[in-house]
Parts: sequence; C-alpha cells; structure tokens
Amino acid sequence: MVRRIAFSIALLGLVCTLAAASDGPIERATLRGLKAVRVAVDPPDKELQQAGITTTKLAAMVEQRLQKGGVPIDREAVEFVGLRLTAAHSKKKPSAVCLMLALYQNITLVRDPKVKATIETWSGDSVVLSPPELFIEAISNTVNQLADQFAEAWRQSNPKP
Repeated sequence: MVRRIAFSIALLGLVCTLAAASDGPIERATLRGLKAVRVAVDPPDKELQQAGITTTKLAAMVEQRLQKGGVPIDREAVEFVGLRLTAAHSKKKPSAVCLMLALYQNITLVRDPKVKATIETWSGDSVVLSPPELFIEAISNTVNQLADQFAEAWRQSNPKP
C-alpha cells in the first residue's frame, strides 16, 4: 500500500513537471499586452467533488484572486487561465493532488500562418498531500498561491505607465 501511494505521488509530480510552459522570462514575455482573461476549470474527479470541491467554486476562487491581483477578467476573452486538478486517492491516508494553473493563448505558426492552435504559454503547478477532511483548505490555499503567481507575472509583464 505504501509503495502504491509513493508511486502515485511520484506519478503526479511527473505529470506536473511535464507541463509545456512554466514561469520563466520567455513565458512571461507572452503575457505582454494581455488585456484580460477568462477562467476555465476542468471538472475535478468524483472524490474531490464529494469533498465539496466543484468547478463553480474553483472558478470563483481563481477569478476573485486574479481580480484582487489586478488581472482584468472578461468572460468573453479569447485567452483563458485554466485550472486542472489531478488526484491520486488513498483510503484513510493522505491523498496527493496536483494543481496546474496555466494561460492558454491562440497562436499562428510562422512557417504556415493558416495553422492556428490554442496552446499553454505560461504555467504554475503544485502538488499537495492532504487527508480528505482538509482537501478544501489545502486546495484553496494552493489555488490562491498559483493565482497570485500568475497575477505577479502579469503585473511584471504589463507595468502601468
């Protein structure tokens, strides 16, 4: 059982670290000129939903924290900040949850301007180990930290004149 939990945590850590973008200078450069974002949240798994973690609550948390950090929210914006939770559950033991907050933007290929795609251009992630009774608090704190990280990156890339 301990091996399975350790494997699950390692796998979640790998999933988080294999993300395409991060929070470096190149990724922050893609935030320059970004006027507003909308928020999208992938539905959490059933066990997280049973613990009270819903798409609606998560989206509201991200929106409120981004607005508090100075990031304009526009529900009609093309660019969006997406939140994804991936969990590895264990009965009566702490479970691991990987949270990833990422900015997605439309891009056009230089070699073929007819090819367009929506890709992740900035991201932050974290793995939380928590017993089920503390999921809401642990996930809320981590969502706030990731949203604050994005807001800081956005502010540094878009200084007020």
